Amino acid sequence: MNKDKQYFYYQAVVDIARGESDNHYHNNYEIYYLTKGQCWYFIDKHSYLLSEGDIALIPLGAIHRTSYETPTHSRILINCGAWFVPTSVRDKISDLPIFTVNPTIRKQIERIFSSIEKEYRKPDEFSKDYIRTQVMQLLLIIARESLKDKKQKTESPIVEKAVKYISEQYHSNVTLDDISTACYVSREHLSRTFKRETGFGVNEYLNLYRLKKADALLRNRPDLRVVDIALRCGYNDSNYFSKVYKKMFGVSPKQTQKSEE
Repeated sequence: MNKDKQYFYYQAVVDIARGESDNHYHNNYEIYYLTKGQCWYFIDKHSYLLSEGDIALIPLGAIHRTSYETPTHSRILINCGAWFVPTSVRDKISDLPIFTVNPTIRKQIERIFSSIEKEYRKPDEFSKDYIRTQVMQLLLIIARESLKDKKQKTESPIVEKAVKYISEQYHSNVTLDDISTACYVSREHLSRTFKRETGFGVNEYLNLYRLKKADALLRNRPDLRVVDIALRCGYNDSNYFSKVYKKMFGVSPKQTQKSEE
């Protein structure tokens, strides 16, 4: 079986100081359950304001980050490969990013989380398959229930316009001034609003978006040189591109290309 598909990570954290997560962009699925507090969750191209009892589903390769609104919070995080996700759910995760757990199923969902944690902390030869069945059950419940009452994105129009502009112009020499002009606000107002609702600085998000696009080209276009990919993704200096790419992914662009051969 593919090693990536078997990947599974579980974490339950309580009473974390106010702050934000590190950059997140990876080729696994995530289930995020906020059990206390309030936070902004940026997923792919939209921000959502989460409160206690909300669950976020993050699809493969989506840029995402949390930014907390409360001094303390607690949450449960599951990060897993495709092997743990029912085929009927995989294509729907992008359409069902946020789900508010209603009282009628909250106990059921929390029992599943508790069961997964127990197996993860004290595994035996059956734990991997047991955890897989529990994660599948959890996702099927969430997918079915969220179709009835999907939580809407709550970001401001400014953030929505900025993200759209970046997705359309990332390949060019775009600047903070360009983006703020496109959003009809000052660069200071854009920076404050974008940071609050996404957790990213504007330039930080632009760079991460470019790296994501470059990574896809490195994996899918072996006919392109690294310097050409850098230019296509808005980097005029291929040496700088290689440096920031390696910092993000831990390997050089050429190593990524070779791994796909």
